[in-house]
Amino acid sequence: MAEPEGAERPEPTEPTRSDDELFAELVAGFDDPVAEGERNWPKAEDVSDLSDFAPQARPRPRPAIRPLPMVPAVPPVDPRAWSPAEDPDEDHYVPPEPPPVPSAEPATKLALFALVGGVILALLGGFGQLPGMATFLGVACAAGGVATLVARMKDPDEDDHNDDPNHGAVV
Repeated sequence: MAEPEGAERPEPTEPTRSDDELFAELVAGFDDPVAEGERNWPKAEDVSDLSDFAPQARPRPRPAIRPLPMVPAVPPVDPRAWSPAEDPDEDHYVPPEPPPVPSAEPATKLALFALVGGVILALLGGFGQLPGMATFLGVACAAGGVATLVARMKDPDEDDHNDDPNHGAVV
């Protein structure tokens, strides 16, 4: 923009400084003493006698926590050397002898024999010790034995289900 011919431009009194330069100057002069004539705060705010700010002696309250009483030391005890005293009057539970195992029915025995024999035949036929028909016969015997055992499983009485709906143990 063009200036009019008769207008004069004022000269700046201070060179222009950046904010960073001004901040650095303020920080550098922070601890410098201020001359009497340059003060810009009221005289009442000057503090020359700092004795009022010295810590005052005050009574200390008695500590709320008392020291623990001294207890004489007990020598350490090896826990493996300790054994409880035997009480002859203490009763020990001795379970009764279990009843003898009931003998299996002939059909159950035959089904177990077919299962075990079929597994053995299938293994021997699979390893090549027996001809090919032995493997098929072994698998068929094992399957027949399992089917017979599953079919002969006894179902619990229906009356038992009505008495105890939880099927739990009685203590």
